[in-house]
Amino acid sequence: MASKNDRDFDLDVKNHYRVEAGQDSPYGSISYRVLTNGGSGFAFCEDGTNRENLQMAVSGRSVECLGQSIERERDAAQDACVPAKFIKCVNGDYVLDCDNGDIILKADNIKLVAKGTSVTNDGDIHMQANKNIFMDGPDIRIVGSNLRLTARKDFTISAKVSGGIVAGLVNMSSSADFAASIPLSKMTSLKNASVSYTHLTLPTNREV
Repeated sequence: MASKNDRDFDLDVKNHYRVEAGQDSPYGSISYRVLTNGGSGFAFCEDGTNRENLQMAVSGRSVECLGQSIERERDAAQDACVPAKFIKCVNGDYVLDCDNGDIILKADNIKLVAKGTSVTNDGDIHMQANKNIFMDGPDIRIVGSNLRLTARKDFTISAKVSGGIVAGLVNMSSSADFAASIPLSKMTSLKNASVSYTHLTLPTNREV
């Protein structure tokens, strides 16, 4: 059995950086790794048979500037896609995680497309916030075969100039505080069981 001194690994130490290969690491056996004296670097590590992972660590920021020589005419928002950077995940997820910061996307146009799987074609887009979700624009349109707006507590629809609700059939209902906890399906039976004062007939002659 070979000792540690006989193991097959490479090590090249320079004044400001070092190159390693063959050593063990928490991410797997190192195929190739470059480390600076400041602790930054990148590494290709084995993860099973014929599979390697890329690990990168930088103590400061990472900056990329791409596409200086790419020509694209901006005649309309529907122009064909001309990528300056393209990232494709054949399998697995793509995760952006900022522990102490924001994610900011800036572009001429921003498109979010959830295509789903090739079998079910049922992609979804989820937005969730611990506090508020803001949408602000001169013209906001929401189009769908079915539209459902549900408020767990209160809701307000207001317009400074004019407003309208147009539908083939509009159902609206209101309940008082005492019936706020009653399901809407029970309101009909409650209405039928109550006394209808419109059917009471008052006497025409009052006896003294």
